[in-house]
Amino acid sequence: VILLIAGIHGGYEWNTILLAYELIDYLHENPDVIPPNVTLFVIPSANPDGQLLVTGTADRFTPADVAANTVPGRFNANGVDLNRNWPCNWTPQGTWRDQPVSGGSAELSEPENHALFNFIIRQQPVATVFYHSALNAIFTAGCPDTFPPSRELADVYATAASYPVYEQFTSYAVTGDAGDWMARVGYAAFTVELSTHQSLDWTRNLEGILALLAHFS
Repeated sequence: VILLIAGIHGGYEWNTILLAYELIDYLHENPDVIPPNVTLFVIPSANPDGQLLVTGTADRFTPADVAANTVPGRFNANGVDLNRNWPCNWTPQGTWRDQPVSGGSAELSEPENHALFNFIIRQQPVATVFYHSALNAIFTAGCPDTFPPSRELADVYATAASYPVYEQFTSYAVTGDAGDWMARVGYAAFTVELSTHQSLDWTRNLEGILALLAHFS
């Protein structure tokens, strides 16, 4: 099982959601790219509240639907940053850039994350990719140290997609990160940061995904 998860930061990172929908279209048209021994799940919007706030819908949208101010769409309807709510160094107050953000009232306090947590435990994926924007890089997962299988798979994807790979995000402390929790409990995961807040980096990421699928074929 391979999981591709976009939109945990909702409308703030709306391009990751559209990338996921483009991928779903591609897979419908080219189902044979998925090896017979692989089950692939694409979750286009892990934060539908935040998407709705910025695009006016929790379903598929176009760039023309996106509001000018996307920052409020980073959070869910409870005002929580869903990527500060997971059981890895969790704190009730996380950080984003130079400002505090809510990590929720407890680990996995938010219904979106609770549902995703249960789905992950049930599926036991061999690889999970989280899509964010816009640092033009790949970051491996670890809690606190890099999980070696995460690095291995990140390198496979990055080589095909031409993203640099980093083992740590050092600009500020990140607590309660979903990918880091996965590494903590033994699931290989990494984060792809698209190059801008508008671009889908479609060709690059398609190549990365195809390389990841081939790795497990």
